[in-house]
Amino acid sequence: MHWFRPSYVFLAALSILFVPCASEAQRRFERGQLFEKPDWLVLGAEYRVQTIYIDPLDISGTEVTGAFWTEQRLNFDVGFKYPGIGGVYARLHVLDGVLFGDNGEIGTDPEPENGLAIAAKWPNNAGWEVGLRPGADPLDKDSYIPRLRGLDPIRVVNLFGEVLLPIGVIRVGRQPLAEGAAIAAHPGTRTNRWGVSRYPEVADRVLFGTKLDEIANVIRNGADHKPNPSLEDGVIFAQTFDWNAQDSIFQVADDTWQVNTLLSWRVKNANWGGADWRDFQLTFTFVHKNSAKFDTSIYALPIRFETRIDKAYLNLQLSMVFGETREVSEGLAVLSNKEAKIQDVEQFGLHFFYSHEVGPVELAFELDYARGDNDPRATGAITSFGFARDFNVGLLMFEHIFAFQTARSAAVGLENLRQLEAESFPLTEVATQGRFTNALAIFPQVKFRLLQNPQHDVHLRLGVLMAWSPDGVVDPVETALREDGAEIADDAVNFHGGRVGHYYGTEIDLQVEWTFKRFFTWTVEAAALMPGDALHDRNGDAVPSFMVENRFVFAF
Repeated sequence: MHWFRPSYVFLAALSILFVPCASEAQRRFERGQLFEKPDWLVLGAEYRVQTIYIDPLDISGTEVTGAFWTEQRLNFDVGFKYPGIGGVYARLHVLDGVLFGDNGEIGTDPEPENGLAIAAKWPNNAGWEVGLRPGADPLDKDSYIPRLRGLDPIRVVNLFGEVLLPIGVIRVGRQPLAEGAAIAAHPGTRTNRWGVSRYPEVADRVLFGTKLDEIANVIRNGADHKPNPSLEDGVIFAQTFDWNAQDSIFQVADDTWQVNTLLSWRVKNANWGGADWRDFQLTFTFVHKNSAKFDTSIYALPIRFETRIDKAYLNLQLSMVFGETREVSEGLAVLSNKEAKIQDVEQFGLHFFYSHEVGPVELAFELDYARGDNDPRATGAITSFGFARDFNVGLLMFEHIFAFQTARSAAVGLENLRQLEAESFPLTEVATQGRFTNALAIFPQVKFRLLQNPQHDVHLRLGVLMAWSPDGVVDPVETALREDGAEIADDAVNFHGGRVGHYYGTEIDLQVEWTFKRFFTWTVEAAALMPGDALHDRNGDAVPSFMVENRFVFAF
């Protein structure tokens, strides 16, 4: 009996032990708990792989046509806590934006692990960005194309400590700039209806938060009151102090800091007027940003109202920004050979979303507005407002096409400022990086829930995005370089050197998504853009663009 060997005995015993373990693991999996996690440990992970094809990326040129790439990201959350006392929490991004494969050329940055692509056995950490073509004119927008760049394999996104006090909580460290998806700031979580999150916004801050209604209840009932620590019910007050920049450590005048005061009324469930209200939230935030170096004093008032009423969902957000600063003028004045001045800040943004479920169908309407600026001179008010990068409006128009156009313009402007040795570099903000800005958009959508049970959730979503620029789409870099007199209108051009237009175009978006046991999600998205005059070149030309994305997400 030659098959009777210790190794086989071991495997047989292992299989006997494995059966009950697998059964218990399956039961935990179905409960959403893969293993018995100790109370002091917090874990979470999401791994994402996405393949994107866009044709063309440059809708008014011939240098950059079809773009095709596969990238990945692991979002890893870990925390160590004393239950009821506090803890330390971190969020890491691993291989964020790293392309599949061993990419690059020997002697360049990034450099591949293997000199021969056919011999590649170890992928490197290469991503892509909009950069200068080797040997091209750095002051020509057409010289900038997608190119490879090296990426850090691990990035620390959040890292902060937290202590729970009898009257609230104190957090210190690198924290999410905002809670939940907002037009003013986004934590980079999976809250988008379209596309993905790529740019979590964080702040180095000290935060104190408390529940005013709990303090009132303690005063009223004393030791008999049983506290409710939930952040989904009650009146929440929070105060933060953020360090935006410290620069030189032996000077205080060059520091930029920000103070945020938040007041939020939240109700998890209520019956008001005979209707079932859920997840009610009314939040006001008062923000003050200050810097002595550039005479900056800016105030902002983001307001958020969100709730579910029976089968309906409503989300209304407003953000008003006002004040003054000299920081933007310092860069633009150098570009146009003018004297820097203190500029007023007058920005405004709005988001409205309403949906209603009718059986397996969800009908939705979205309205977005972000004020623009058709006068890039350093003397007028700063009026251009941009949504948070991860607050996606559509799939293609703003997320990729307009982002590519503005990135090339920003690169030219920055090169000019470097050669002129400017003190400020505000033109980095010209590159939208996918942000919705300088636009009014209407976006009707419909979602069909095709299958929903404990194991499977399948839906199809369709939307038609139409966007205008009430102020006109103006390239601030090229326009500032062309300025030749008191009037700016005759010098203004769009981001392709064409006439200033007002209609971005019409985009049709499609999404098909399957989620298996709340762990694995497979998404296919597609978009078609018919560009308007705001995206035309100097000849009045722009071709339609198409996009297809395949995405796999594993969430733990």
